[in-house]
Amino acid sequence: MRYVLGLDIGIASCGWAVINQEKERIEDLGVRIFDKAENPKDGKSLATPRRDARSTRRTLRRKKHRMQRIKILLVKQGLLSKTELKHLYESATEFDVWNLRLDALERKLNPKEFTRVLIHLAKRRGFKSNRKETTLSENGQILESISENQQIMEQQNYRTVGEMILKDKKFENHKRNKDGTYIGTVTRQQLQEEIQMLFTAQRLYKNDYATEEFEISYLEIWASQRPYASKDQIEKMIGYCTLEPKEKRAPKASWSFQYFVALQTINNLRLISKDRIEELSFKEKKQIMNLALEKSIVKYIDIRKLLSIPNEFQFNSLSYSADTVDTTLENKRCIELKEYHSINKVYKQIYEKNALNLLPIDYDTIAYGLTIFKDDKDILEYLKNKYVNAKGKPISNLAKKPYDDTFIQALLTLNFSKMGHLSFKALKNIIPFLEEGVSYDTACEKAGYNFKGTSYTEQTKYLPVIPQNTNPVVHRALSQTRKVINAIIKKYGSPHAIHIETARELSKTFQERKEIDSMYQDNSKKNEHAICKLKELGNINPSGINIVKFKLWNEQDGRCMYSRKYIEPHRLFEEGYTEVDHILPYSRSLDDSYNNKILTLGTENQRKGNKTPYEYIGNTSFWNEFETRVQSNKKINKKKQQKLLLQNFSYAREQEFIERNLNDTRYATIYLSALIQQHLIFSESSSKKKVHTVSGIITSHLRSRWGFNKDRKEGHIHHALDAVIVAVTSDHMIQRVTKYYKLKELNRNLQAKRMPFPEPWEGFRLELEARISPNTQQYLKGIRFKNYADVNLSEIKPIFVSRMPKRSITGELHQETIRKFIGYNEKGKVLTAIKTKLEDIPFDANDDFPMYGKETDLYTYNAIKERYLSHKKDKRKSFQEPLYKPTKSGGIGPLIKSIKIMDTRTIVNSVNQGKGVVYNSKIARTDVFKKDEKYYLIPIYTIDLMKNILPQKAITAGKGYEDWTTIDPSFTFLFSLFPNDLIQIVPSKNKTIKARTTVSKKEVLLPSLTGYFKGVHSGTAGITVETHDGSVIANVGSKQLLLFEKYQVDVLGHYTKIKEEKRIGMAI
Repeated sequence: MRYVLGLDIGIASCGWAVINQEKERIEDLGVRIFDKAENPKDGKSLATPRRDARSTRRTLRRKKHRMQRIKILLVKQGLLSKTELKHLYESATEFDVWNLRLDALERKLNPKEFTRVLIHLAKRRGFKSNRKETTLSENGQILESISENQQIMEQQNYRTVGEMILKDKKFENHKRNKDGTYIGTVTRQQLQEEIQMLFTAQRLYKNDYATEEFEISYLEIWASQRPYASKDQIEKMIGYCTLEPKEKRAPKASWSFQYFVALQTINNLRLISKDRIEELSFKEKKQIMNLALEKSIVKYIDIRKLLSIPNEFQFNSLSYSADTVDTTLENKRCIELKEYHSINKVYKQIYEKNALNLLPIDYDTIAYGLTIFKDDKDILEYLKNKYVNAKGKPISNLAKKPYDDTFIQALLTLNFSKMGHLSFKALKNIIPFLEEGVSYDTACEKAGYNFKGTSYTEQTKYLPVIPQNTNPVVHRALSQTRKVINAIIKKYGSPHAIHIETARELSKTFQERKEIDSMYQDNSKKNEHAICKLKELGNINPSGINIVKFKLWNEQDGRCMYSRKYIEPHRLFEEGYTEVDHILPYSRSLDDSYNNKILTLGTENQRKGNKTPYEYIGNTSFWNEFETRVQSNKKINKKKQQKLLLQNFSYAREQEFIERNLNDTRYATIYLSALIQQHLIFSESSSKKKVHTVSGIITSHLRSRWGFNKDRKEGHIHHALDAVIVAVTSDHMIQRVTKYYKLKELNRNLQAKRMPFPEPWEGFRLELEARISPNTQQYLKGIRFKNYADVNLSEIKPIFVSRMPKRSITGELHQETIRKFIGYNEKGKVLTAIKTKLEDIPFDANDDFPMYGKETDLYTYNAIKERYLSHKKDKRKSFQEPLYKPTKSGGIGPLIKSIKIMDTRTIVNSVNQGKGVVYNSKIARTDVFKKDEKYYLIPIYTIDLMKNILPQKAITAGKGYEDWTTIDPSFTFLFSLFPNDLIQIVPSKNKTIKARTTVSKKEVLLPSLTGYFKGVHSGTAGITVETHDGSVIANVGSKQLLLFEKYQVDVLGHYTKIKEEKRIGMAI
């Protein structure tokens, strides 16, 4: 079968469609859904919690080892015996260690006191960066606090840190860091100076234990720190160049990479006016680069001043809008050689007027040293050209020369970390061509590279594993797409061609995607407002075109853009009276965006034809009036104004617009298309271009014209619809659409208006409606499509969305928070308590809260509740001012900062030798058993990985864990469920499943439910199930089900029942 594969790839979805070109029909279509590879709350890497926890464990382990060595040393020096040391803290009130740290400067300490002081100092050693980094970028709050404490010590003449913390008012309430503050943070150097001062003072007071030898040994352990990652270790983590696969990537801080980025930016700059687009001259590009070498940040407004650019020109890389002042917009940075200027500044400070200019290789060497090496000593040796690696091999720096010690010491205040995507070798080859003023892709081609950047040469039937990408969201999306492609090839053979469209959000950062989402929401609100107004005008069910007409009518102050005649609201939707006009004719631009649309009277639009406004009006006095009117309308954004006032829409300019609107040039699209083109075997064809990247602008227009409105909220099926449209968007289809618009624009009579919009084949729209319907077979049988004559319609199934399963067991074993164990309630559930800030108290509907010890401390309880109610139940405002506990006599008691809040849990885990409990993290797997026609569910938590025996307790609603049903050999194991496993459930006789739609939240009653398992409630045994398309979700009790089955789903959405499954142990 000769077929085209269409792919619509998003950040959490891949819609796909197989178009049979021989039969002209939709052969197959579907959707693959997966979770975004990021934390949904903040966009951080999914590995961040694991990495942070590992770092904390490592720090605690090293601290424990350090304290053990300190105690061994103390015993060895004879201050205390092992037994005395063991019982040192039994009488904790005997000493105030902060007072002892001050006393150590003024009197002789006894062995017990001296031991307490030395142990106290060994527990917290102060802040020390591995680099002499002085900026606030990475450690802002910490460094600010250190600076503040240093000022306090100098101003108050405190001798040591201990004296400052004991005496200064700043530390009256808290001596340690608390609640995210760093009030007590000092440098390690300051604490080391205190230790040295204490030993010196004790020797003066004839303390025989305070010997110099003991001081040296103590400080050696106290200051010990594992070496930072070596050059070799860091280089192993650096990725390879996208153009030179055997070369490591260069630092972003290097001159070569910064220069490369600056050249790219300058070469891509264009100046756009109403009648032309101008490229910068070679001389102008050189001027901008020279300015970048002088100024650390070059803004667009700087370039305008430098080149004396008239105000009629705008920069192509800025989005001018109606509510943006140009001067404000052009204050954005265009070029920044940040690291170059940082190095230059240090160099000139050291050598002043005698400085010779550094060479590019010098900047590269310095940037490499400050990026790759993480220890001052290693940087010093590298820049002195004396570095020796762990194997004893001398390693020369890039410049192969030593730098002065004074210069190197000053450079140590800088800290670079990130790598670019190209190597020094590739940069060296590309930069000469970029200096000629050509674009990046041209420079790559001239240098002999494929700028799309893949290293595949061998072509195979199936697509290989996607190389690791620095953007995990992109990597997962492409990896899941690869699975879809390979599954389709396995089923249908090699494709004739593949068409790809990627979501605009795919390569964006988390913050950028939030902004795009905010834009969608704003547009949705505007549309909702328009719908409300239209209903007021009597348009009860407004269409999409009517909404656009109303928005344009409002934007144009109710007047025709060309004639300025007022358009009566009640005639706005009258056929032929008003029309939506493409400013730049669609046949000449393929631009169907809102910024290319205006509202006109029908007669005006007919006369305009397929001309631009300037071609229609001409260079007349009316054009001058039109120009003034457009520019003075603040409701019309700059992009639309630019199109309205365009004077030179030549053939070359037309082609530029069409090319831009036809082709998707986003990174993810180009990367995947290049990988497929170079590596995948296609079926025989005369066409050289096998992979087509389709722009969302075109597919959006086709979707709209074929009558399919895209609602992002209504399930996942629309991804398959989009994939079909992507697949049929061929060059031939574009030509037909262009011809259609040209005929309409030139012949705006009634016959032309009724001319049907072209379809890929006859009946396409109806066929697509049938294929995305849940009743596909009925539709197809009812319409009797000719192109399905050889198909057994009973074998065609509706789309079933496939979801990526979650069978990996990772994450924390239990929650971090340690709680107080109180006991058990009457149902056998565990009672716990945890200290809670006043603003975090969980008030219920009656304004009460479960305070631990309420019965014995009603004064505190009532004071909190009264304050809460007096501020209209606003927790944030209620506790902004201090709250004091009232005394029995009515006076003011102690300050209330927090209370203990009670909670109940079915399962907890003991920690700290039973002194506290922690809650389980998540249920990783649910094992399903059956006995006497009833179903029993065993939740298996991540912490169960630590145990050798699988849990045997099944959830029993309303009971504590000890009272749960114990599973014995009389129970039959059915299967294990992970999140996103497919199940089918049928309720008991004469009952239905109560579910709700995910968008409208309407309740629906279902006789049965086939959907994806989302989880189980450990208190009720209720399971959460979501339909395959995400449109309906239900919480269902599991025990009394009539039927409970599990299915296996493949990548393309085909599912089969699991007949038998063995219960297996847990494994990570």
